[in-house]
Amino acid sequence: MKRHVIIASHSMLSGGMAETLKFFEGEDADFVVVTAYVDNRPIEGRIEEIFKDIPAEDEVIVLTDLMAGSVNQKFMPYAARPHTHVLTGMNLSLAMALTMEPSDSYVTEERVEEIVDEARKQIQYVNAALKDALSEDDEDE
Repeated sequence: MKRHVIIASHSMLSGGMAETLKFFEGEDADFVVVTAYVDNRPIEGRIEEIFKDIPAEDEVIVLTDLMAGSVNQKFMPYAARPHTHVLTGMNLSLAMALTMEPSDSYVTEERVEEIVDEARKQIQYVNAALKDALSEDDEDE
């Protein structure tokens, strides 16, 4: 079993995400990058090509940018494929946690849910967090 990570987005976000992951994980990190709508070609053909070369027993993790976006919609039929996880609303925390999971066994749905929950916690309005921290400091004095 091998794990394949597909990073797909409108325009160049996916390429930037892959490069950033390589910065943290090393240049050996291997991702399939789909930059949709930059070459005026439909992405369905590209997606079909990617999946036809992946053996049935291999695991696939797909990260996309927007839930209601066309890129994610094109990957949704593959969510029914065994050992395939399609996630949207990707951020760096989510991508790093998923790509750094041990690859000696399949990632369970429960583990994916845990990773998603942790990634959600990384989304913060810093101004409000700073105000909260400052008011807690004031209360401690």
